[in-house]
Amino acid sequence: MDLYLVRHGEADIPPDTFQNDFPLSALGRRQADAVAQRFAAVRIDHLLTTPYLRTRETAEAIARVAGVTAIEEPGLGAFRAGGFHDVPVSKAREAYPEWFEKTYPLQSYELAGGESAAAFFERVTEAFVEKVWQRYYESRDLNVVVVCHEETINVLLLHLLGLPFAGFQTFKLDHTSVTTVNSKLRRPRITAVNDTTHLALAGLPSGASGKGRA
Repeated sequence: MDLYLVRHGEADIPPDTFQNDFPLSALGRRQADAVAQRFAAVRIDHLLTTPYLRTRETAEAIARVAGVTAIEEPGLGAFRAGGFHDVPVSKAREAYPEWFEKTYPLQSYELAGGESAAAFFERVTEAFVEKVWQRYYESRDLNVVVVCHEETINVLLLHLLGLPFAGFQTFKLDHTSVTTVNSKLRRPRITAVNDTTHLALAGLPSGASGKGRA
């Protein structure tokens, strides 16, 4: 199996707002089109996405080019921030100043009814093992694309490398970056991390376009 882990394109997040379920920004749509063209010459056997607007729209761009249907897998979804999704960032900063001072490496949203870092790691790795790895790793000639999130890919890389979980910001992953893994030796081999060649070829920046974008 050749596994492609794709971060979604830039989302259009309103100012002073936590990431929740926002669609792609104008730049994000162009990034999605660029990464879709990257897969134009690849036979995609399975295309998975998480059930968020930013990931679904990125996956839909790939699906149009590849002629496949994207299947949703919620277990690989983003960190659930609980009540932080419902209040402005400025208000949350006033209410929980200690949280903003100690967000990394083991960020947790338990105080707002969200997930702990450990729960997020467990959810993502369990879904990956069950829905992706165990199903496909023995297949030599198979291409699987998963459109998901920076924190999800961080968890998966730590899991595949057998490294202790030290938070989900170990690897910097740009929008629509591609991280590749293959299992041709019946074990995971990471062959690329944060590849954004397609953005350079399209003349697009790899970073966010401005404040409030993620």
